[in-house]
Amino acid sequence: MSTVSYTLGNSKPLINREQNYVLDRRLLSIHSVDRDITKYPNANFFEIVLPEPMYNVQSLRIVQTTFPGRYYVFSNNYQNTKFNFSTVNHSSTPMTLLPIQEGIYTPNQLASELSNKMNETMANAGNTDGSFNVFYNEVSMKYYIGNTTTSFSLLFNQQVPYDVSCNNYSTNPVMWFQYANWGLPYNIGFNKAQYNSDSASSLNIDYLESCGCDATCGTSPNITQYVVAPLNAIIDGDTCIYMEVDKYNSYDEMYPYNKSSCHIYDNNAYNGKVNSAFAKIPIKGDVRDQDSRNVYLQNIVEYDPPIERIARLVFKFRFHDGRLVDFQNNNFDFTIEFNCLKNEILKRYTIRVPVTYQL
Repeated sequence: MSTVSYTLGNSKPLINREQNYVLDRRLLSIHSVDRDITKYPNANFFEIVLPEPMYNVQSLRIVQTTFPGRYYVFSNNYQNTKFNFSTVNHSSTPMTLLPIQEGIYTPNQLASELSNKMNETMANAGNTDGSFNVFYNEVSMKYYIGNTTTSFSLLFNQQVPYDVSCNNYSTNPVMWFQYANWGLPYNIGFNKAQYNSDSASSLNIDYLESCGCDATCGTSPNITQYVVAPLNAIIDGDTCIYMEVDKYNSYDEMYPYNKSSCHIYDNNAYNGKVNSAFAKIPIKGDVRDQDSRNVYLQNIVEYDPPIERIARLVFKFRFHDGRLVDFQNNNFDFTIEFNCLKNEILKRYTIRVPVTYQL
């Protein structure tokens, strides 16, 4: 037989009462245009004040997102629009490529842009050593950089400075020190090294033979010196965005590989950060509108004890390597779910449902 304890010495004993709570689901819709645009001109970092505070928050999650379908791959803020190069007659004076236009390129568009910018850079420097032609091999997915008259060097082992100003109280990391996405040469398939041109007399691209052209099919005039990228081009951009919510992150994340963090007896540098992000949002493919009922969004953050009060949220949108997302002027929106605990007196209802009702 169970026993019930009462408070002794009290003429009116109190009966023990269980604490009952009901889960109150609140949804907050946020658009990028809701921010204070004068204070936060860029949508990759901003703060909002909730319409009313949320109390006793037991869990948070993002339940819906609508983000732009495509993003800039090449940008001054991403530090991948320039590189250094020289020709044989001007080897003592390296030239810095005039920045390519920021945006998104197809492989052949980027080849044309590089050709034009390299020749324009030479003209501005008073260099008359022939002209450059850049070609993209659609089979090997590699870039060929050639010159019509002279040998040349691609100085991809030299760091190119970028003027990246403070961006909404947060700045991009110096990408040169990263293993990936360290500059324009990385995107077109090169390493951090100096590449000296070779003679193009033996250059042969098999898949172009059927058109009756030589190795420089599509370029005019023909090249005499060239350098071929050792690796495939990477110009498609990132596959996901990391969304941070200050104080409420739950994702643990590995840091990108960095040679400076390697140990003597370990060829790989594995380290990371706990509670680095709130959600991981895919951005590849045709899916722009995503919700928690599909496989795209799988985050939920639970708190024990519940958070007493949430009145404001600070958001940051970045890529895995720390670069802030360049949204340009594209708007986006998302919905956050607040699951709040409300104290209540337990009520037991007896409800009869008429047989004619179909619930």
